[in-house]
Amino acid sequence: MTEEAQKSSQAQEEKQLPVEVFQTMERRDENQILAEMRGEFLEELVYDIEIGGRRVTNLSYAGVKEATRRRGNIEILEVRTEESDNEIRALVRVRDHDNRIDVLGASAAEKSKPFAYTLAVNKAERNAFAKLIPAKWYAVLIDEWLQRHGHKPAQPQPTTPVRKTTETVVPITKEAITQPGIKQFPLIEGTTAVGMLNVSADGKEATLVPEKPVNSEDPAVKNFLVPRIFDALKQKYPDFQHSLRTECGYITSILLRGPLDDPHVKEIANAAKWAFLRAWERERQPDK
Repeated sequence: MTEEAQKSSQAQEEKQLPVEVFQTMERRDENQILAEMRGEFLEELVYDIEIGGRRVTNLSYAGVKEATRRRGNIEILEVRTEESDNEIRALVRVRDHDNRIDVLGASAAEKSKPFAYTLAVNKAERNAFAKLIPAKWYAVLIDEWLQRHGHKPAQPQPTTPVRKTTETVVPITKEAITQPGIKQFPLIEGTTAVGMLNVSADGKEATLVPEKPVNSEDPAVKNFLVPRIFDALKQKYPDFQHSLRTECGYITSILLRGPLDDPHVKEIANAAKWAFLRAWERERQPDK
């Protein structure tokens, strides 16, 4: 089934859903937005709801944001708000730089609700982002959730085995979290956030997440970070592995597996920070 057909099928199904489903998901999304304001880590990427004997599985507010992060190259251009007697309305314009299109997302929040302005704006952003998420990302995130919770995947899975280098129990996030068994090493240059290195307590797995996507073909990555750091560790420790996760040629995260003691972590963090900064600088000045 083509992506357009998938979206059409999804739209037809949504039209037939009971209003209670949308009201339930809307309340949950508002709770997630408020939790995010409190600095809580949002783990529920998918809502699995059963109303009237019908099961509905869809992305949550956090799931839409995660899909947008994986998608990349999306920019918020404009946010407008207006007030009526009872509610705050928001309209957000977002640009998809890859496909060169702009979309609008609209939403509203009752004034009686706490932080109504924030709720309205964040829900409008969610609605705009959702229009730009390819159907495959919906399927990927929902299937990941279903598999973690012991359900049969909604989409057919590839018959070829997945390489262990693409699997990790370490969170793929650049946000600060408090999770047992995970150590975080922020990559910071002065006052600039460069990314986050998340490492399991046993030093066997790690995820390296840049603050924003990095060109995988930049010399700082291609000629330094990969061969001089990752490949060098591989030669020294045969069990060491790395896997670049990219979208449209840009690195969104790097998965690491192998012996990661404190000296290795420090070496990787410093090298990644330099490489990411250099790649971003070169992108701003492509003639140099």
